[in-house]
Amino acid sequence: MADAVPPFWNGFLFAGGGVVPEKPQAPAIYGQRKEKMKKQALLIVLAGMTGVALADTVVDFDGQSTTGNNTYYRPTEDGTYDWTDKDATFSMQVDYDGAAWDGMTYSSVLDTTTPGYTNQYAVSGDGMGMGDGGSYAIFFQPFSNRSAITLPTATTVRGFYANNTTYAALAILNGEGSARAFTTESNDWFKLTIEGFDGTDNSLGMVDFLLADYTGETGELVDDWTFVDLASLGDNVKSLQFALSSTDNGAWGMNTPAYFAMDDLTVAAIPEPGTIALMLVGFGGMVGFRRRLKR
Repeated sequence: MADAVPPFWNGFLFAGGGVVPEKPQAPAIYGQRKEKMKKQALLIVLAGMTGVALADTVVDFDGQSTTGNNTYYRPTEDGTYDWTDKDATFSMQVDYDGAAWDGMTYSSVLDTTTPGYTNQYAVSGDGMGMGDGGSYAIFFQPFSNRSAITLPTATTVRGFYANNTTYAALAILNGEGSARAFTTESNDWFKLTIEGFDGTDNSLGMVDFLLADYTGETGELVDDWTFVDLASLGDNVKSLQFALSSTDNGAWGMNTPAYFAMDDLTVAAIPEPGTIALMLVGFGGMVGFRRRLKR
């Protein structure tokens, strides 16, 4: 069975009139030669497509300097400390004479047992990133609703893997400071809401993910990397904002520690300039063959 031609190439190669008709009374070999040239052109184009096939971009944070060091990124002076990984920008702010931070940082801390604020940079579960190694990202909810992640250009965000931090998980299980332990009697929950925005800051929708759910007969706490699907946000996502909410609130807001961990943020590939140039060369070759066929 012959290989099917993708719809895009059908439209490009044969748009505007179908197969070029043979000239009147042309010898039979003319049509044979033309068909052979068309097949050669198609093979060249398909080969070019294979050569520039683009895989999704996975931001795994393993290229950050903390990988394997059991440390984290935390500037101590006031300022904006946005950082990048795979061309995605992650926001971070330090305030109050270096005493507070919010936004996103990266970490490789391995500590699943120490409760409290001093262990705010560790992930729950086995304490390691996806694949049992490398760095991961930690989000701490900012006071302002600024974007946590900004992409170099609008695209499709497939999703990412989420987990609780050790700080939040142990507070939910056992209580910590003003935070009380969750119970099914109270129908407690701890929720992450992701909102996507286009390049002009128009909302593209929201996706909710429960980091803890005690609304059923038994309480469930996320303590392993779990995929959060963001395909519903569409193919024009330029930035993401995160918000955390809980049933445990007090006079000063949410008592549950406002943290979650992220790894393997996956977005549809964005062609680099060199890749685009290679594709254009392929298109140019195809157009050249088409012109020869018309002669």
